[in-house]
Amino acid sequence: MKSHYCGICGSDITNFKYKMYQVPLIMGHELAGEVVEIGTNITKAKIGDRVACINVSQDVSGGQLRGLGIFQDGGFAEYVKVPQKFLFPIPKNISIRDAAMIESFANATRAMKLSKVEENQNIVIIGGGNLGLTFLKLLLIEKNPNYTVVVEPHEFLREKAKKIGATDAFPPSKVKIKKFIKKNGEPTFVFDCVGIEKTLIMAVELIKRGGTILLEGIQKGSILFPMFMINSKEINLKGCLGHDEQDILEAIDLFAKGKVDANEFISEIVSLKDIQKAFEKYLEPGERKFVKIIVKNF
Repeated sequence: MKSHYCGICGSDITNFKYKMYQVPLIMGHELAGEVVEIGTNITKAKIGDRVACINVSQDVSGGQLRGLGIFQDGGFAEYVKVPQKFLFPIPKNISIRDAAMIESFANATRAMKLSKVEENQNIVIIGGGNLGLTFLKLLLIEKNPNYTVVVEPHEFLREKAKKIGATDAFPPSKVKIKKFIKKNGEPTFVFDCVGIEKTLIMAVELIKRGGTILLEGIQKGSILFPMFMINSKEINLKGCLGHDEQDILEAIDLFAKGKVDANEFISEIVSLKDIQKAFEKYLEPGERKFVKIIVKNF
């Protein structure tokens, strides 16, 4: 497949910083492009098809985990070999560029199902990067929350959250957050899209008794954790990683029906030759002023 566009994911940045994946490896798992060559026994695609290439979670072939950009070479390249199972046709009204955002919404779709979040809930989202804002958008579309609060240190991302529709957005200040909660009620659901020790402890402290914490962020290594608070507050703690085929199809449908505008999330498109600078931009100190960077491979 010719890889036209591939999004930079937070997990790519984590690997870039901490070397979580085995190397050598070409990363990139949020890709979309065009089929230019097919192997034998391929029935799901033909040459010329516009496709999103998205890993189907828990795909095991020959006893080995498979996943583009994670366990095998991915989309930060001009061409990539894609298993048939990971190919999803792009509807005509979705551009190939915008299709690079589908994987993010497949993650959010999966998380929403696993959390069992219902309508009219009080919701806090920790982390206002691409993933957190994707969660925010999907919850607003599907669940009509009583309120949605985004906790995020960068002012640009807080303002973006409010433009998308968050009730409010706060820096990680317990005073400001607790003042809001005192007036509007404790959150029944917390979506942790960062996944480090500090944010998970915050989630446990904020959640209403009997509430649910959905952990989406990825942390390398072990953390200290207030286990007794899980018992005393009777918290439901649920993990989430990846998405199945149905999650991906539902995410595609959101774009096809015009419920999502990719321009709300795509801040910058960089060429493949500038990918090193793009990765470093995520790690620069100071104020972050972008949501999603997409790599253009042609």
